Amino acid sequence: MLSRGDAVVYKCRGLYKVEDIGPLDFSFVDNRKQYYTLQSVEDAGDKAYVPTEDGTNIRRPVSREEALELIDRIPDIEALQVKNEKLREQEYKNCIAGYCPENWVKVLKTTYRRTKTRGSITSLDRKYQMLLEHALYSEFSFALGIPAEDIESFIAEHIESFIAEHVETMKE
Repeated sequence: MLSRGDAVVYKCRGLYKVEDIGPLDFSFVDNRKQYYTLQSVEDAGDKAYVPTEDGTNIRRPVSREEALELIDRIPDIEALQVKNEKLREQEYKNCIAGYCPENWVKVLKTTYRRTKTRGSITSLDRKYQMLLEHALYSEFSFALGIPAEDIESFIAEHIESFIAEHVETMKE
């Protein structure tokens, strides 16, 4: 059970805080049900209402240790192998449906690879790249205490030093 003030990740929309817990005062909802009122950390105009028994759309953010461990594993995480271009968006949706940061990385690596290979980005890839970069960077920002705009460079530097460190270890 979450409490007021808890940080949560809501779907792929980024970081939210639990603002309130209780019935909603809207005529179109069952006022016997309990809801989390979620407030986006980045956008004061963005609120979400999630039934308290719905554990599929919200989760606690990764810890600092989990974020660093995932960043270390980024080079080893495989991009998706989409076999049918007509089903590309469905494959992206299936991969991110569990709102797991590792799967977000898989989709991001796929969009980056496709853009590099093609020389340009498709509108579909741009849509998912923007969505998932925002979600991942806002969660890592919270977990690591680094501004979201600095996360991309932090990841690049961290991976570079991690790889260099492991290469040195292998030489010994």
